[in-house]
Amino acid sequence: MDLGLIITSHRPNNILKTVVYNADTKDRLLERTDVLSGEKKVILKLPVTSRKIIVETYSQNNGRLPHGKDQSFEVSRPVIMPLKTWNVDLGSGDREFMDFIKQFAVELPRLNADGRKRISPSGRFKIVLFDKLRSYGGEYLPTPAMIGKRTGTIEVSKDYMLKMTVSQRIATLSHEYGHYYKNPLMNLDIGNEVGADLNGLTVYLGNGFSMSEYVNAFKTVFNGAKSDLNRKRYDLMKKFARRIYNGEYFSNPYNV
Repeated sequence: MDLGLIITSHRPNNILKTVVYNADTKDRLLERTDVLSGEKKVILKLPVTSRKIIVETYSQNNGRLPHGKDQSFEVSRPVIMPLKTWNVDLGSGDREFMDFIKQFAVELPRLNADGRKRISPSGRFKIVLFDKLRSYGGEYLPTPAMIGKRTGTIEVSKDYMLKMTVSQRIATLSHEYGHYYKNPLMNLDIGNEVGADLNGLTVYLGNGFSMSEYVNAFKTVFNGAKSDLNRKRYDLMKKFARRIYNGEYFSNPYNV
């Protein structure tokens, strides 16, 4: 579903964060930040949600004050709307993978980081969950996930992923999917990061998620790692998403 809100700031450049929680587990489903100097209509995209949710908006300057106590902004009552998706040609492999990782991302807090291989229904996609990811030399790797270039098995850090929203977890796994399963279809090397960015984003948007959470996942992973390449990747993602929003999606032989 999509949730529509109208957020009105009563002071200029008010930094407002909106977070959607699973009401039962308190796991964050989505979060976004808006810098407002007036009124804005906000759409919260929730392809993955729970039976009950909590929607919270607060000013970063004032912190989490009791409901109604922060006079710097106001929020309308949420309006539930059908989930909007974009016209992306998803193949059967795309659908199976997304169903697989949606379930994984939601269940992550309850899963044991035991190194056991979790396999999709067809046996095609595999995820292994560890507490942290380590190099062959045993050193800690500051990354949430990585995919084997030979096997296509995704290894995931539970500790890292728990810091992300459910939507950001799915974004991260979509990026890894783009590496192994999509890049070769576009004659790109499996390790090509830009290709994985755009391929993962395509499948992600085609399932109704928002670009902001994809980019938030990107920012989380590369926090403090500013570089010309990362800025280029960010700009390319924004431009590519705009093409998808405008219905300019290409129809190459693309699906798996």
